[in-house]
Amino acid sequence: MRHALPLWMSLSLLPFLACSGKACKGSAAESQEARPASPPADRWRYAQLDVRDSEAPARFRAPLPDLTRREEDTWRPEHPPRAHVVDALCAGDPDMVERLVESVNRAVASGAETSKVVQSYANLVSHCGMGSCDWARSVVLDAKRSATARELAWFGLTRCNDPETAALFEKQEAPAFAYISYLDNQRWQSPTVPTLVPFSPKLERAASEAIRREADSPSSLLPRTAAMLLGETDSPRAAEALLRLHAAATTASLRDTLAAAMYRQSHPKARTLFQALCARDSEPLCKPDESSRSEAAADPREQLHKETISPANFAQREDVPRAERIEYLTRCASQRSENEWHTASCLGALAALSREKAAAVAKAWSRGPVPAEMQDAVHVLTRFPASGALEAHLDGLGLTALPRKAAPQEFALTVEEVLLARGRAHVFDVETGMFPNAHDSLLRELAALAPEALPGFLFEEVPPTLEEDEAGTGSYRLIAWGGGKRYETKAQALGDWYDLDAVLTFLNAVARARGSDVRWLSLSTGDQIAHVVAGPSQTLTRLLDSGLMQSGDSDEARSVGREFEEEVRRLLQQEGATLAE
Repeated sequence: MRHALPLWMSLSLLPFLACSGKACKGSAAESQEARPASPPADRWRYAQLDVRDSEAPARFRAPLPDLTRREEDTWRPEHPPRAHVVDALCAGDPDMVERLVESVNRAVASGAETSKVVQSYANLVSHCGMGSCDWARSVVLDAKRSATARELAWFGLTRCNDPETAALFEKQEAPAFAYISYLDNQRWQSPTVPTLVPFSPKLERAASEAIRREADSPSSLLPRTAAMLLGETDSPRAAEALLRLHAAATTASLRDTLAAAMYRQSHPKARTLFQALCARDSEPLCKPDESSRSEAAADPREQLHKETISPANFAQREDVPRAERIEYLTRCASQRSENEWHTASCLGALAALSREKAAAVAKAWSRGPVPAEMQDAVHVLTRFPASGALEAHLDGLGLTALPRKAAPQEFALTVEEVLLARGRAHVFDVETGMFPNAHDSLLRELAALAPEALPGFLFEEVPPTLEEDEAGTGSYRLIAWGGGKRYETKAQALGDWYDLDAVLTFLNAVARARGSDVRWLSLSTGDQIAHVVAGPSQTLTRLLDSGLMQSGDSDEARSVGREFEEEVRRLLQQEGATLAE
């Protein structure tokens, strides 16, 4: 799913994401409202369905095209939809993996070079998360597979964050582009400043090859990424490698990229090249952020006070004694602040270190007006003060962790956060930034939150024509196949925004038609990031009734996002008029 947020970002930003637009207006006293009453009897809305007897089209089971051919010869109507292929590979579907390998082998047999094949196919798997890790490792380690298939499979590992994959990259010589992509992704595994990648001979070999083979790169960004990773450590060997590559570079743009990568190097010649670049170019690295440099060396206790470090990051700082971390987070979570989401984040981070202390802080807050951003956390901690109590409650409701989607729950505090970590909730941007919007990918992602409801279902969207979309006269068709039936409904063409209401009412209608009591629900957010949960209807109703979750309008995220866009546009127009005067 393209616009899903990474889990660590979803958990760490939930308080912040809910604190924008209308959600943050008003005083703390105004925000201390009664918990929501029981939902109305007609809470679950259903799309109007066109239902017919039909098996899924044969194209869903068809071989993959040869992606080394001209673009107009690939992804023809007889082939599986590209989004379906990508989502199946990223979900670890074994049949689709075999079809991928067969397509790669056919391309090689037709005379395509390995570099061309890998370049053409890598984007099918390089953006997957943990879902592709098992099959990709299996293909890489299978000596019976073709060398080209094994090289491609490395790209299915570039976003894997598990010990087995780390050991594989450490022990084996992975393809240069895949290794560089893996290292770059590992730098962003926590919601903090990126972790510096130390210089090593393996990094030097991979970065040098990726830069020399710039034309073969599956992504135009990888050569620059390789240069930056190579130059991150101030090392004579790193400087010498960059200087050799700079001398051999055949284009001015590549020479500039390599010179920019020397920004940390103290080697005299490297410093000279970097300074020469800065004298004639607007390279961003030529204007370092001095505040970020000073913060990097600052005491994390002071950073927490200044709100320049996330509470979750502070909670994990081994250079601060655990007792002090608890003390500082207790102080932060207990003090009323203009930045409510920071206070709420401190309470969540404190709960990860000491549930007992966090429950005491929540009890103190509950005696008076509770800031809006803290209401969910305070409610959970006062009702479930013991560690594991909320998790046990959700287990009893049947909302256990999904085996293939579950993630660590260390910093999950509220019901929504625990469900997200358990694979029972999905957080995503409702603005897609593209046409068509890929409602089918969103349907697959949301259906996976409750796999028992629509097992084996296939989804497809049929978009309006580009002309209809620009004129605002067309609509999307959303289609689902399963159990010998074909279900269809319409969704609005809203530019580059999902019609989330159509998606949720479609899923609810199909589930009801199939005799399932699972329903999908949009939660209140306050900005254009949507939060959707799925589960048995009575279970979701109980959570809403008890105030542990708050439902929202499924169109809220898009409306808030568009209002923000209009405000930005208005301010830019004002600024333009002022400059013109």
